Amino acid sequence: MKKVISILALMLLASTAHAEGPIKADQLYVGAGLGFNSLTAVGSATGFQFIGGYEFQTKLNGDITSAVELGYMDTGDFDRYNSSTNVSAAKGVWLAYVGSVPLSNKTDMLARVGYDFGDDDGVLLGTGLQYKFTTKVAMRMEYVARQNVNSLQANVLFKF
Repeated sequence: MKKVISILALMLLASTAHAEGPIKADQLYVGAGLGFNSLTAVGSATGFQFIGGYEFQTKLNGDITSAVELGYMDTGDFDRYNSSTNVSAAKGVWLAYVGSVPLSNKTDMLARVGYDFGDDDGVLLGTGLQYKFTTKVAMRMEYVARQNVNSLQANVLFKF
């Protein structure tokens, strides 16, 4: 099932990118940050993530920016092992759609929906804020809920 979802997501990304024309460097970005993670009845852990994204040129409703992101997350080790979920740490790759709405010329509100293909596989949902220091550098604060692990994330993004 995971392979089918991955293939469909890649086909969607490729067809959308093709419909917009060639991919331009200023539509690509990378980022990294820290995740402050919690797992019910187990505790908390601090981990990290890496992000790569593609921002579509077309804006929905005139101002909603859309992007597709691929990332890797490592939650770090939790305080103790959770026997009901078989989780003491979670790692893995995820794929998500991110929509952003401008609140001001430097601040955006974010919403994300995606799928985690790692130890905590399943749907992920998130919301947060993004502050643009320049047209090339931004910082995000997001809350992301997964199947078992919830994260408060702080990431820095760099556009090409």
